[in-house]
Amino acid sequence: MRQRRRAERQQAARSASQETGSRRRVSDRRAQRILYGVIAVVAIALAGLLASGWYLNSYRLPRKVVAEFEGVGIQLREVVPYSALTAPATGSLNPNAGLSALVRNAILERRSEEIQAEVTDEDVDAEVVRQFEPPPEGEDAEPPASLSEEGRDALREFLDVFRVSDAEHRAWIAGELRAEAARDYFVAQSAETAEQLYVEWIVAASSQQADDAIERVESGEEFAEVAAELHLNQGLGDEDGALGWTPRGAFPADLERLIFADDLPQGELQGPHTTTIGNVVFRVTDGPSEQPVSEEMRQLLGQGAFQQWLDERSAEVAYDFTQGDGEWALRQLEGL
Repeated sequence: MRQRRRAERQQAARSASQETGSRRRVSDRRAQRILYGVIAVVAIALAGLLASGWYLNSYRLPRKVVAEFEGVGIQLREVVPYSALTAPATGSLNPNAGLSALVRNAILERRSEEIQAEVTDEDVDAEVVRQFEPPPEGEDAEPPASLSEEGRDALREFLDVFRVSDAEHRAWIAGELRAEAARDYFVAQSAETAEQLYVEWIVAASSQQADDAIERVESGEEFAEVAAELHLNQGLGDEDGALGWTPRGAFPADLERLIFADDLPQGELQGPHTTTIGNVVFRVTDGPSEQPVSEEMRQLLGQGAFQQWLDERSAEVAYDFTQGDGEWALRQLEGL
């Protein structure tokens, strides 16, 4: 009897132990499933975040329309190569300058017929050859019509350095050629004679030098001698400060308002004035008088008319270019 009860107790203990083990295994499997579920959810969430980040930064943002002219959009990703190509002229990698060049070129392309600034693929080919093909030897040598292997190597190196495609570079060249043609068009339209003032000026390196110029001239030194020493070479007029006959429309508005101010006394020094072209001291010594417009003044008049035409059409451009867009473009230019 005693042995049977011991056997029953042992059997009951084994059954309880087995039941407890079974419950524990069920519980462990349930916890394991929950853990796997949590891991799966976290993995899916991380994948979603990564995919969302890639979509926003590598797909959607580069395709954002940052400017639109006459129904044609300019995407942010287009700003990057133009920022690189404008760098030699601006001295820095500037997305705003790249966008400005894109907008200018878009306007010129859509209005090229209006200002006789149409450009063909052959024109672009010729400019590529001019830029990258070594010049021929000898005065009578014919200019090359296509790129040699050396020229193609130079072009490939240029594209690699600036990280732009051949198509992007050709589009850039087309825009530059249209801008040049547009300037020529407006120069050709500028007047050959106009009412003008005869101007002498000194564009000084600083306001202090401009003050010194006035003091020296008023103390009796010849204007030409002071100008020869202090005048910055602007590529206009003579080294002795004789700008010459000057028509309206040749200079920025802030300087022009000063030169053509009503009742400006002739022969008296004016300034120093801080203007968009520098620290200026000037005097008007003759005029107004109808005079032939010099070639350099016609160039300035044409450039001014072209810029005014461009500004009027730029007012029609719808912009959506944010600081964040500029920062994204700069990140793409890192290491250039």
